Amino acid sequence: MGGSAWAYFTPYQQDVSVALAAAHERAFQEGDYFWLYDGRWGSPQRPRPSTVEELWQDEGVQHSFTHSVLDVFEVLGEGEEPEVCAARPLTPEETTRLFGTSKPTRVDFERAHDEVDSVIEERGHACYTALYDERRRPSEIAFWGVTGD
Repeated sequence: MGGSAWAYFTPYQQDVSVALAAAHERAFQEGDYFWLYDGRWGSPQRPRPSTVEELWQDEGVQHSFTHSVLDVFEVLGEGEEPEVCAARPLTPEETTRLFGTSKPTRVDFERAHDEVDSVIEERGHACYTALYDERRRPSEIAFWGVTGD
């Protein structure tokens, strides 16, 4: 199947781990993740799990992942090496190069859609950055990556 590129936006939180948890909750509740058993992939149909814990107990999910923000288990700090199943922050240089500003908006992010994936080192990795409103106050955190198998 290969990896899938994805992006999620969640209201700004000073604690990025809290923002990631909110993105997880929304993705899970909305069913915005790959489910092998939806009848399109040759596997028998099964209902989606009722909890994230049940989701990760499934062997198919453990093998193929969810192709979504649910595949990110931790946030890294500035300067930490990229890791599989973790999201790292953009450097200030990357932010300015990608968006043309140190305080990008959602519009800036969407305009740079094709370029944002260029900072993903390899499948299984993700990034995050704060996005700002028109007054340049933090308003959202964007998480994006390429995950799945």
